[in-house]
Amino acid sequence: MGNRKMQKKVLAIVMSCFAFLSSAAQPVVKTTVDKNEILIGQQFTVHVKANFSGDDYYIKWVKLPDSLQHFELIEKSKIDSAFTNEKLSGLSQSFTFTSFDSGKWIFPSFKINFTPVKDDTTLNTFTDSLPVTVSFSVSDTSKTLKDIKAIREVEVTNPLWYWAGGALVVLLLSLFIFWWYRRRSKNEKPIQFQSKLSPYEEAMQELEKLKAYNLISSKEIPQYHTRLIEIFKNYLSRKENSNYTNKTTGDILIAISNNYNNKEILTKTATAMRFSDAVKFAKYMPAESDIESNKQLIKETIHLIESSPTNTKS
Repeated sequence: MGNRKMQKKVLAIVMSCFAFLSSAAQPVVKTTVDKNEILIGQQFTVHVKANFSGDDYYIKWVKLPDSLQHFELIEKSKIDSAFTNEKLSGLSQSFTFTSFDSGKWIFPSFKINFTPVKDDTTLNTFTDSLPVTVSFSVSDTSKTLKDIKAIREVEVTNPLWYWAGGALVVLLLSLFIFWWYRRRSKNEKPIQFQSKLSPYEEAMQELEKLKAYNLISSKEIPQYHTRLIEIFKNYLSRKENSNYTNKTTGDILIAISNNYNNKEILTKTATAMRFSDAVKFAKYMPAESDIESNKQLIKETIHLIESSPTNTKS
């Protein structure tokens, strides 16, 4: 009887200790990896899971260092929480890594701290360290091996023929452009003027019509000077039987210098045309008196041309 009572007491003590240990079960940390062998640049995922009682422990979760030897962190998931009977019972998180260093490496372990609620002694646990092999792409041995080809001598070509051919093409192209330009110039028809008046009479008549422009309007002043130069170009074209309507100021001054020995004609023409160009292209707004003076310059130039012989310069 005495032995039975003793056995019952021991059994009661064991059961009490088991119940105590169950009520304060130690945390358990589990680490898994989806692959232990990767090619350079491939990714693998490490999953960390901790089971513990949220009522009994405070937890300090995994904190990765800024850099890992041989491995690079690509991304990490959010921390997932697990609950049992509406009480926190675990945490888990996934980490995706890659590596560009070939070799067999040991993925390091990380610390997770558990501090009991009723005690200040921290329980330090660690994730598992895992072997990871990083290798280059494996060659495909299933294909038939091909014979090594013999060394071929490099064919040396003389570049002189290329240069000669290029020069010939450029020469032919230049001759064609020259022929086409000459042919076009010969086929250009002289400008036709439909007027019963003489060039001088028509120019004077058109200059009088310029009085219709409003020289106070900033819009009509450029139009006035455009028409003024058109009148002079038309006069010169009829006078010399050559088309000056599309010529630039520089072209017309060169032609006058070649065709007339009177330097005053060149001076007055240059002054009048450049004044009008400043109004048309440089947005210069002259006074009304200056506009009238420029018109008078054109009129005087026409008078001088009428009274001067042409073709005095060869």
